[in-house]
Amino acid sequence: MQRSCPACSYSASVAGTPAAGFAALFTIPLVWWAFIPPFFEFNALSNANTDSINLFCLLAVLLIGLADLCRETMRIVSQGGLKSPGESAATNPQ
Repeated sequence: MQRSCPACSYSASVAGTPAAGFAALFTIPLVWWAFIPPFFEFNALSNANTDSINLFCLLAVLLIGLADLCRETMRIVSQGGLKSPGESAATNPQ
């Protein structure tokens, strides 16, 4: 089973977290049906297949979270970056 999820990555980068979550949820049954033997049938999963699907879900969640952080970072940078809060307690002249 393939361990990356380009649909999740692209959806999260372009359309955001809800779209990527939908892509991940839609991809799991599609991968199960098309790529886990016997092909094009839904049967009981073996332990190895269950582990593969669990790993896929974990990687999809991590990828969606990373893409969401990247979108937020791009939004902050496009608005001029982080603003200086002024004097901090560490530079207090007392």
